[in-house]
Amino acid sequence: MRHLFYLSLICFFTNAVSIALQSNISQEDITLKGNQYTERLGKLEDYHSKQLKIYKTSSPKEQKKLLAKIRVKLEKELTQYIFPAWYGTPWDFNGTSNRPGKGKIACGYFVSTTLKHIGFKIDRYKLAQQPSQRIITTFVKRSDIDISSCRPLSGVKKKLEETGDGIYIIGLDTHVGFVAVKGKSITFIHSSYYRPDRCVVAESYNSKNPLSDSKYRVVGKLFHDEMLINWLSEKPYKVTQ
Repeated sequence: MRHLFYLSLICFFTNAVSIALQSNISQEDITLKGNQYTERLGKLEDYHSKQLKIYKTSSPKEQKKLLAKIRVKLEKELTQYIFPAWYGTPWDFNGTSNRPGKGKIACGYFVSTTLKHIGFKIDRYKLAQQPSQRIITTFVKRSDIDISSCRPLSGVKKKLEETGDGIYIIGLDTHVGFVAVKGKSITFIHSSYYRPDRCVVAESYNSKNPLSDSKYRVVGKLFHDEMLINWLSEKPYKVTQ
């Protein structure tokens, strides 16, 4: 039986990312992260308010630079604070937890809930219940989405590296989750139904998991400029049909 492990994504900055391996996360650790979660979201709300004021009074050139900074900020929030808080939260096909470490959460709800928590105006229930491709097209234009069938895992890695560093949503045969890319490092973050974990984990893309086993893969990169402007303006998202 392999040991339970989590790849904690830490320090996802503009030019570097450090991914540290953390083994055997205790229930105390999970509880502590959960208790810090609300405080972290409050700080992110304050950050949002300040950036919105700056954006409204900036020139187009300054706005472009600001969006780039916001992109780095949101990537860091997800990888350093939001995702790790959920690590160890049990998976369940019907799980709809709204708080890390409490209850259970399905793969689609993990995606919709974390995006809602960082400030995107979405119906997390409706979004989570959609096929993975509809989840992705809610945020990403069809022309910017990569869809493949039976592509070798080496080809998946090459495509992600070519598309560039950042955070992606990836839809699979019967699953959905996030992928974080930084250089040659590719990490799959998801609410896993695979044994023995069956909980929210972060692991290498090529370990034994739904990403490596899936034949169908659809991938969309998050935090493009339009998505960030929607975040700033708090524009509600309609789930694509």
